[in-house]
Amino acid sequence: MEDMERYGDYNDVEDDAPKRRRGGFLRVLQILVALVCLATAGVIGYRLFLFDYYPAPMKQLVFTEKLTAYYGEVGSAGALGVRTQKLRFPYDDNDKGNFFCDNLYVIPGAGELQISLRYNESALATIAEHYGFDSLTPSDDLFSFRITDNVGRDYGAPVYTATDAHAMYHYYKLAFDGIDFDDPADGAGAPAWIRLEIFVKGAEDGKAFSYVAIYENNEDYAKFSDYTPSKKELPS
Repeated sequence: MEDMERYGDYNDVEDDAPKRRRGGFLRVLQILVALVCLATAGVIGYRLFLFDYYPAPMKQLVFTEKLTAYYGEVGSAGALGVRTQKLRFPYDDNDKGNFFCDNLYVIPGAGELQISLRYNESALATIAEHYGFDSLTPSDDLFSFRITDNVGRDYGAPVYTATDAHAMYHYYKLAFDGIDFDDPADGAGAPAWIRLEIFVKGAEDGKAFSYVAIYENNEDYAKFSDYTPSKKELPS
């Protein structure tokens, strides 16, 4: 009888072991699922962060030679009269979105406009297909730029260009001058809009690959705000 009781106790121990193993497996599975969820959320959050990210040098106002001279004339950051505007249509294509622009600065007194541009490396496949190239490799001198306005004024190439890269994105900081925002001498009126035209270098003879509206001052949209450069931005 005692042997039978001991045998029964032994069976009870054996029956508990699989339950403990199953509980441990479920615990490990829960931890793995939680880690996968955290990793997925991290990746999504990082991609959202990158979507609006511009490196600091690409966002800041740049003191070009002409703007530095103008700063010397007016004597203070507040007197520069820098204005900025939230772009209504900061992309070249509503569906593909090859190029995006942001950080517009307009300095009417200096006749200068500055803009930041960003593109994803994935856009290069679309651009290569458009021009019939086998492929395109990211480089600082892959593209050329100019700006034109609503009456066909061509303000030419940028007087200042800087580049940067982060993850899969590439950035340009561009400054243009020679722009009369208020009373152009040709009598055609002030620019109602200005657009950035983007070319692949070596293919500038034809139509630009992309256009982005980077400035508006018309009945439909003319919202600007003042911008005072920080001490970090001011020339030393």
